[in-house]
Amino acid sequence: MCIVETLAFITLLLYHIKGHFFTTRYIFFLIAIGMQAYGSLNHGENGGFDFLFFASAFTPILFFEKRVHYLSLFILSVSTFIAVKVLYNHVQPILSFDRQIYPYYANIVISAVLVYVATSFFKREHLKYEMQIMLQKNKILSQKKTLDQTKENLLELLEDKDRRLEQRDKSMDKYAYLNSHKARSPLARILGLAHLTNLDDLSDREKRTYYFVEIMENARDLDNVLREISVILDRDLAE
Repeated sequence: MCIVETLAFITLLLYHIKGHFFTTRYIFFLIAIGMQAYGSLNHGENGGFDFLFFASAFTPILFFEKRVHYLSLFILSVSTFIAVKVLYNHVQPILSFDRQIYPYYANIVISAVLVYVATSFFKREHLKYEMQIMLQKNKILSQKKTLDQTKENLLELLEDKDRRLEQRDKSMDKYAYLNSHKARSPLARILGLAHLTNLDDLSDREKRTYYFVEIMENARDLDNVLREISVILDRDLAE
């Protein structure tokens, strides 16, 4: 029986290493409770096995996250302990021990050491698994932070691009206004004056002077408007 129990525990440890954490742990505690019940009834009350029911009742809380899992093992372990205590009065032990230093106390110590070693191994594997999960979680958080920063940078670039496009649209509207109103007005006056010079008698000096002055003033107005348009275009191209 001890050999079968040892082989079962070794098999569970191997599966636990491969990542089957919940299944192997739950089966481990079920086998431990069953073997404690078998050892208690097989060797009698003096065998010392029934003390280990308290270990199998409380240690599962260290290895299971869901309450239903460790509570079910707690209830099963306590119920089995009570059943074993009742059966002591009705079942004759096959290999009864006398309550001496050995095997009564020695059996308690050896069994407790075995449970402690197995529990420690499970705990170590659990901590290793949690460490891997933590590293993966930190890696995911780091990637998420990088993605969030990249997203924020892209949003800033898009907002800046929208501002530039909006500013350019305003500049183009202003350019269209200057071109269609301010620039056309002095140009139309210059064309009108030029047309009048063909119709009027320019032999009169006063008339020549009048046309010359008017054309020059309108030409300066047109030049100022063209300079303003040039500034707007240069500014837009620079942005």
